[in-house]
Amino acid sequence: MHHRILTETMLLLGALIGVHAAPGPSTLESRKASPQCWYGNAFPAESDWTSFDSLFEKWRPQFKSQGDTDAELSVMKDALKSYSDQAGVNPALTTAMMIQESAGNTCRKCGDGGISCGLLQVRGAPKDCENKAHPCPDASIRKGIQCGTVGCGVEGSNLKSCVASQGKKWGEVLRCYNSGSVKDPSNLRVASPGDPRYVHLIANILLGADYAKLGELGGGKCGF
Repeated sequence: MHHRILTETMLLLGALIGVHAAPGPSTLESRKASPQCWYGNAFPAESDWTSFDSLFEKWRPQFKSQGDTDAELSVMKDALKSYSDQAGVNPALTTAMMIQESAGNTCRKCGDGGISCGLLQVRGAPKDCENKAHPCPDASIRKGIQCGTVGCGVEGSNLKSCVASQGKKWGEVLRCYNSGSVKDPSNLRVASPGDPRYVHLIANILLGADYAKLGELGGGKCGF
């Protein structure tokens, strides 16, 4: 679930975003984590994450460059906050997932052969906006975020169900969402189905990486 569209998303955002200066070197032992390679089941502490408001506003220009309107972004931001709260997760995590899943494009193409749709590329999300002109109806934006966070009555993983099975171990929650289960809790790169980079890339989005940096960290440098 969710993984076939990830490479396309990276290429799209890589084209949209200019190259930024890379953050300074950091290790897992640093007092404040910064974008880096993540191995095993390591994941940045929530205290190191970029705040929800800061993360959303950092990416707002890129969302708009894809065609998202201010009205769509207002609905999107409100839904991310309200449904994340219902799911028991920090909305910054949901926002980072959205960036990885759909690049925040409300009219994003559905993944997984057309069955995973919406901003969180999840089953049950409306597909009425797929590849259409903006704006996407408010109800469709909200429904897509609802399906990915608290669920919408269809089979498949959502954040709330993954928190229920994994607790607040956020790396494991992300692996659950991307793959449907956590096959090896000691190594979150084990993904079948899924993308082995998924947890690693979202960790770095939360730490403020842009796609220029993610492109560097998503390849051979970090063992992918």
